[in-house]
Amino acid sequence: MIGANQPGEGPPQLLDIPGFRISRYAISNEEYDCFIQDGGYHRPEFWEPEGLSWLQSQQASEPAFWGDELFNQPNQPVTGVSFHEVQAYARWASARLPTEAEWEKAARGSDGAPYPWGHDEPSAARANFAPGFVPLNRSPLPVREFEAGDSPYGCRQMSGNAFEWCLDFFHADTPVLRTSTNLVETRPSRRRVMKGGCWGSGASRLRASARWSSPAEMRDNIVSFRLIYDESDSSQPQGGGL
Repeated sequence: MIGANQPGEGPPQLLDIPGFRISRYAISNEEYDCFIQDGGYHRPEFWEPEGLSWLQSQQASEPAFWGDELFNQPNQPVTGVSFHEVQAYARWASARLPTEAEWEKAARGSDGAPYPWGHDEPSAARANFAPGFVPLNRSPLPVREFEAGDSPYGCRQMSGNAFEWCLDFFHADTPVLRTSTNLVETRPSRRRVMKGGCWGSGASRLRASARWSSPAEMRDNIVSFRLIYDESDSSQPQGGGL
């Protein structure tokens, strides 16, 4: 079940989304550091043309908050990474970003529940968020926390902690046009889809169907990512089969 009866999210539809393997957890700082140490910011073969142009203009060599102790702990999700950076990491890891439809399937399963854990409202036991937009924490917590908030497929922190980049371009009318044969938004735009809410989000933004976006160059401390791996690749122990 994709979408909801909410402005900009509907209509809700039951769609056939082919199986895939997705990271159980968001990519951590420790994992991302392997990309840095392997020269990821200096190897053009990992970067899309637009991303390479961005990289050369910014002279980036690490995430934006890499030196900030609030955001650089090994087990926290990596933040401060633009869409271009996560695309490069994905190519380095022989993986890709999830589409919005795949992300939503992984987050809510097939019964149409609004949250990964079901229909109950978000709580401090299930997610790191900001009730009434007052944060419970001032930064993301480690990627393995909040087991009580797991999705039906076992994916963790798909609500709260950090938004996650998706592959799709963002358009407000995408949900209206979506079908089982049109699952990925490929119409170009300046913005890419983000899903899941973050440590600074109110409860309403944690719904799996909620849609957010940002320019591809945005490097904020509220957004991270997880990856999808080819089903034939058994080398990724964090992948859950969907």
